[in-house]
Amino acid sequence: MVKSQLGKKVLEISEGVFASLTDLVLTYLIFSYESIVDPRVGRSLPYTFAKVDSRLEEINYQSLKRAVKHAREKGWIKESLKPTPEGRRRLKDIFPETNYSNHWDGNWHLVNFDIPERLRFKRNILRANLKRLNFGKLQNSIWISAYNSLGEIKEVVNNLGIGSYVIFSISDKVGQEESKILAAKIWKISELQKEYQDFVIKSGRGGKDFLKSFFRYQSIVVNDPCLPRELLPEDWAGEEAKKLHLSLIRNLHSRKN
Repeated sequence: MVKSQLGKKVLEISEGVFASLTDLVLTYLIFSYESIVDPRVGRSLPYTFAKVDSRLEEINYQSLKRAVKHAREKGWIKESLKPTPEGRRRLKDIFPETNYSNHWDGNWHLVNFDIPERLRFKRNILRANLKRLNFGKLQNSIWISAYNSLGEIKEVVNNLGIGSYVIFSISDKVGQEESKILAAKIWKISELQKEYQDFVIKSGRGGKDFLKSFFRYQSIVVNDPCLPRELLPEDWAGEEAKKLHLSLIRNLHSRKN
């Protein structure tokens, strides 16, 4: 399978969560190891993985074999395909838990930069780190967060040597709008709310396909800045979605035991 086609297929199966087949394979092994491993089929990888998701039949043997080999080399799975503690930690690193703070001190933390085009690659690194830390884009070169992660951003800025182009500030008021309204616009909270509500409705029906629900939930969480509760709707569905997601995981484990 051509690399670009493989990447698209992995993104499709994981609902945009993964681009790496190795991480996708690791996820299936962690949640479906007992279903996947069958001594009667030996090393027939396509058949083995297709038992838990028929869409994996579309990924050829060599691609799956390379992904399994890579996972073994990383120490994420054993020779038997059983996930290791390192493999489980890998998954936790990819999917950090959502935690909504009960208290907000009312301060916004801003990063304002004007980096020349000749340093575009450094500007892109800065933006990637701002996104990683759940900063939202107020304007093209002004990013904002309800949490004080300025220390981490300052470290990135210093390592890149672009301190003269970046200004940090803290303010309890940004613009004329109330903070809750501002947050709703920057992070598109209404869209997130609808996605969480849809997840609760669809996954709460008791469907058997746990992994589809898992990927659906993670595809929403990746865009959730985990804002303090004061900045979220009173009927925020993110908490209910999280409880349902954890319940699905517990039910899966209880069926195994």
